Amino acid sequence: MGQLNELQIKAAQPRDKEYLLADGEGLYLRVRPTGKAWVYRYKEAGKEAKLSLGRYPAMSLAAARKTARAEAEKRAGGIDPREARRDEEERDRVARLNTFELMARAWHAQAQKDRQWSSSYAEKVMRHLELHVFPWIGSLTMEAIKPTELVRCLHRIRDRGNLETAQRVREAVQHVFQYAVDVGALEPARNFVNGRTGGLPPPRTRHYAAITDPDKLGQLLRDIRAYNGNVITRAALQLSPLLFQRPGQLRLADWEDIDLEQTLWRCPPEKMKMREWMKRDIRTPAHLVPLPTQAVEILRDIFPLTGPTGPIFRSMSKRSEKSRYMSDNTVNSALRTLGYDTREQITGHGFRATARTMIRELLGWDREVIERHMAHVSDEELGDSYDRATFLDQRRQMIQLWANLLDELAAGKAVAPPAHMGPHARAERSRGGWEGVGEQAVSRAA
Repeated sequence: MGQLNELQIKAAQPRDKEYLLADGEGLYLRVRPTGKAWVYRYKEAGKEAKLSLGRYPAMSLAAARKTARAEAEKRAGGIDPREARRDEEERDRVARLNTFELMARAWHAQAQKDRQWSSSYAEKVMRHLELHVFPWIGSLTMEAIKPTELVRCLHRIRDRGNLETAQRVREAVQHVFQYAVDVGALEPARNFVNGRTGGLPPPRTRHYAAITDPDKLGQLLRDIRAYNGNVITRAALQLSPLLFQRPGQLRLADWEDIDLEQTLWRCPPEKMKMREWMKRDIRTPAHLVPLPTQAVEILRDIFPLTGPTGPIFRSMSKRSEKSRYMSDNTVNSALRTLGYDTREQITGHGFRATARTMIRELLGWDREVIERHMAHVSDEELGDSYDRATFLDQRRQMIQLWANLLDELAAGKAVAPPAHMGPHARAERSRGGWEGVGEQAVSRAA
């Protein structure tokens, strides 16, 4: 059979199954119900191989013959056309990613998928790169970046006093360079980024500012009650030490999560601090937070303002939509308005440390009960895989005693260990840790 011509190609009609029309020298026209395309067929290591060349009529007969001859020349030189095609596609893909910014964005997208980052964490990582790295080296190819250029980026952050941010940026850049090596855009020898790059000092352990002195806490509680700002903000301030949940969890609370009659807050997994796969797992239970009577009163007071559905702590900004939650900085901003340093004295998150410390020292509750109330996992062997106790009844008692204790502190009264104490408190008393014993903290819960 001779070579094909245009009339034969146009006359070829689709059948139930695809079929091939030979043109010669390995070139074929593949006819399918979906259209016609050119194929180059050859044998490699005794096995038949096919290489798609392009669709007809976008690729003409003459162009298909020219392409087929080029592929035949590769074979004559000992090159497998399919391998050559894959190499070319890989070079094109790498070339499209070859600037630092493009490579970083590709790494970020893959890391967010593989590591199941939360959207807020993913945004923070990318924002660090956009602010501190892209303006200086984002347009450079990976090969062209010099160690000194990256070090200058890190030192700019460090010199502004943001050492922790500099360390996080270095970690992200380190991952980008390794990703570039993994995808073939950079030789391993060019990956100069490691944990020592930039000469940054080791990370400093810095805990959230918290008050653990009863007298100082009493003064803070009085200041909060006297806060004359937005009533919704004041409610969030009052509930922060009472419930000592994470600030993000509190500000994202909806009225649908609260049962005022059962005095219980059911916080769904998607609003908790946990890995994304756990948030999406239907087996992950809601975190139950019993509400003391004081918390119920506060919620009932603001119910007419933001209830009966949607965000409890709705943003009062005129520019905000009705459904928008208050800012994650609202509580800390209010504390600063009251005259407190949120870096050194108290922060919204610091109320958790305040409660954890003082509930053990002044109320004597066992650590495990407190930890479960704070939504911390068990640190026993196998952890939460088998240990799924919620201690809800115990936590109801504990949280009411804690709320009563806060009332006593706000009133300026001295506090002492209760009649019912856990092992920790009994050990403290046996060491002479309690003086001026009184029962104010528990009298109201009796």
